Amino acid sequence: MIRKILLVAQTVRYLKLKQIIYQLYNRLRPQRNLDWYIGKIKKQPEYNSLLFNLQVDIQEDIITPGNSFTFLNIKHTFDAEIDWGYQAYGKLWNYNLQYFNFLNQVNITVERKQQLINDITNSLKNGKLKLEPYPVALRVLNEIRFFSLQKQAEPQSIKSLYGQLSYLSSNFEYHLLGNHLLENAFALLMGGVFFNEQKWIDNAMQVLKAELDEQILNDGGHFELSPMYHQIILFRVLELVDWYGKIENKDDAFLAFITNKAGNMLGWIQNVSFNNGDIGHFNDSATGIAFTTNQLLSFAKELNIIPNRQLQLKESGYRKYTANNYECVIDFAEIGPAYQSGHGHADALSFILNYNNLPVFVEAGTSTYEANQIRYYERSTAAHNTVVIADSNQSQVWGAFRVAERAHTRIISETANAIEAKHDGYLKRYGCIHKRSFVLNANSVSIVDHVRAKTKDVNRVAYFHFHPDINILRTDSAFNIKGIGTVSFKGSLAITTEAFTFADGFNKTRSSIAIKVSFTDTLETLINFDN
Repeated sequence: MIRKILLVAQTVRYLKLKQIIYQLYNRLRPQRNLDWYIGKIKKQPEYNSLLFNLQVDIQEDIITPGNSFTFLNIKHTFDAEIDWGYQAYGKLWNYNLQYFNFLNQVNITVERKQQLINDITNSLKNGKLKLEPYPVALRVLNEIRFFSLQKQAEPQSIKSLYGQLSYLSSNFEYHLLGNHLLENAFALLMGGVFFNEQKWIDNAMQVLKAELDEQILNDGGHFELSPMYHQIILFRVLELVDWYGKIENKDDAFLAFITNKAGNMLGWIQNVSFNNGDIGHFNDSATGIAFTTNQLLSFAKELNIIPNRQLQLKESGYRKYTANNYECVIDFAEIGPAYQSGHGHADALSFILNYNNLPVFVEAGTSTYEANQIRYYERSTAAHNTVVIADSNQSQVWGAFRVAERAHTRIISETANAIEAKHDGYLKRYGCIHKRSFVLNANSVSIVDHVRAKTKDVNRVAYFHFHPDINILRTDSAFNIKGIGTVSFKGSLAITTEAFTFADGFNKTRSSIAIKVSFTDTLETLINFDN
């Protein structure tokens, strides 16, 4: 109990006062159903359809006949009526059910889509499904796109949509901030223009200007430091440029502002993505959730937005090196931002490496957001290609989205093909600093880990995780990586291998192999490539 209290206290101290106030406020104020918000509407709302050029058609079957839904690689069939609050597969699966992304699925009739809208509206009105800002925001964006493309809508659906926006306008997620607040504002701005509600427009634009300035770093990266969430927010910015640029009486300065942000974000995702278009699964990132880098670049081309290639990776803490047949992305970032660290992992000084456009060194990745042992492992230091001290984490990740004490990183030196950095995540507990350097040559990568501790008996273990499709074979002095090269170690005390579970998407895992190397003060790792 005392340990839990300390964890909570160490976590809360990083929050903004605004977050704490809104946490309390949200718990104390009355929670109302959609029927209450619809009841406040004095006359049938008038609306103007928006114009969209970007096509976001979904070809795969999210929903199939018989009330079957597939999200996060889990399929479920509802026997009779749809339970829009269904929680058997966790909150994220349920949120996906509520997002209504399937309104973009091409092989569902308009009538069926309208039926589903009516069905969830009834659940929201009678209180079977509670209003929540995040799924409301994403559903609003999908419904406005749907109604605009159809150029017609049932009056009751329009009332429901207006009521949801009324709820959203007074329920921004200031207790969370980060990407949630951005989604709230994207939705309210679209809804404000759709219904010509100037108060909503002004509020949303004010939030978007302030938050995009804070959340998009100077090197173009999103400050939660998840490549996947960067892709999600980048699409929202591109979508905003698309429809907002076509309305009458638009604010040209605001349009220029979001277009500039889009260019910077495109530059970052290009810089951090591998040549095959894949992203490294740093922090909370997974396959199959966001539009890919190549899709986003295609959207940007349609909008005549040019990625800002003048920006170099810097403030986000990531670095990428390319030489001959390999690419290596290294994470020198702190968990960030301090007040919204829910999508962060204890992964300082980790790296991911592709060879000939195929993943070789990977991280365990992200397969769940549920507060269980899988989630704890995937956020742990041992799930990443870095050094673990005393079988503990650099940063105290706990729960599903919590971080108490966290490691602080600093880059010591940097040249064109070499970089050295350190973090202090183990300093308070074990009196040691982890320092790591990389030298990236045409056909090799040298990694030197240096850890000095006050006591010699502190266990130090470096982890190297391989993609499931990679075959390794141990020899007397090294490991052969079939078709790629070798990895060898100098200064090791013991070298072992162990199985780990690799996340190939949410709720989709494969077994793979990691090398564990224990050492005293210094470990030298050399990765040699065949050509």
